[in-house]
Amino acid sequence: MDKIKVIVLDNNLEERFDIENSLANVDYIEMARTPDDFEEAQAIIDSDLVDVILISGNFDGDGYEVAEKLSTEFIDKATIMIEKEINEDTMYKAIFSGAKDVVIMPVKPNKLVDSIYKANKLTKKRLESQRKSNVTKKKKSGYGQIFTVFSTKGGSGKTFFATNLALSLLKNTNKKVALLDFDLDYGNVTLALDIVPKFTINDIIDDIKSIDSDYIETFLTNHESGLKVLASSKEPNNNDFVNGEHIQIILKALQSAYDYVVIDMSSRFYDATNPAFIFSEKLFLITTPEIMSVKNIKGAITTLTDFNYPKNKINIVLNKISKSSDIRSNDIEKILGYDILYKVPEDYQKVTASLNQGIPYVQKYPRSEIGKSFSGIVSNIVGNDK
Repeated sequence: MDKIKVIVLDNNLEERFDIENSLANVDYIEMARTPDDFEEAQAIIDSDLVDVILISGNFDGDGYEVAEKLSTEFIDKATIMIEKEINEDTMYKAIFSGAKDVVIMPVKPNKLVDSIYKANKLTKKRLESQRKSNVTKKKKSGYGQIFTVFSTKGGSGKTFFATNLALSLLKNTNKKVALLDFDLDYGNVTLALDIVPKFTINDIIDDIKSIDSDYIETFLTNHESGLKVLASSKEPNNNDFVNGEHIQIILKALQSAYDYVVIDMSSRFYDATNPAFIFSEKLFLITTPEIMSVKNIKGAITTLTDFNYPKNKINIVLNKISKSSDIRSNDIEKILGYDILYKVPEDYQKVTASLNQGIPYVQKYPRSEIGKSFSGIVSNIVGNDK
């Protein structure tokens, strides 16, 4: 492994020694000279081939301003902030300064080393991605379509519908498809697909200033089908720092790179992810033939109407229908004031098996009635775009 050269910008000698001692015995990390001020730091970073810059929040008066200047001047270097505590203010300042991470003092050596390694790797990947793009990548023409899947009741089959819609789009159109898990509370897309993500949405947020249609590929997880997935955070509390501006940047980058983007939303209206509604070509509202589910989706429609959401974007999906359903389809339409555009039949045993095995239903049972339903949905929404 190539050595990672690290410089520490911290006016507090005790903190600086603590950091340097924590890194002293790491074989693949080499320490650069220690500067006294910002000007000397610039000279050392430029001449000593530094890879990662650790910056105290108080360095040279305002460490975040220093980080922003260095991130702009040295785009091939990764910056990491050093703080005594982490809160919403420090996270926002770190993100918009271009820093890749925030390390808390007193430092935990394993966490510090991991942060340095990860920040350096991401920066190198971004530069390589941009280099390849400039030389060889052929841009997709136009912008991809966004299809958002939403339901306000758990158990309606929201994630099931989103994952199988994405797989059906991929299979039936042979075009580029990305699936985003914007359920910031308890996202289950990776579980449904049986994949383990290396990166999640929070890793993108840490590097949001650098995100474009090329670099975002770094953060997507490959499914064996060819589908690309952006996973939600493994820790819901980490999603507190996601905001609407971040979501817009992510969506625009993916629209530039993919033909279709499918979004699995949270089961509630959430300020941070609301841009997904706005950017969507179609909004699939999932309900089941049960009174509580219909009541909840009626409430969602009322909220969308209050926001002047375009009626022509709303697509009602009746999931889990069977001969023994409690409510008839025409009664549901009267309650909602919308026609049911798509119906997905119930198949409890096979759906349960596909979820438990992490194999999407349409991949495991392509010729089933449910598989045919999704093929019909795709044919309807993409038309001749195949």
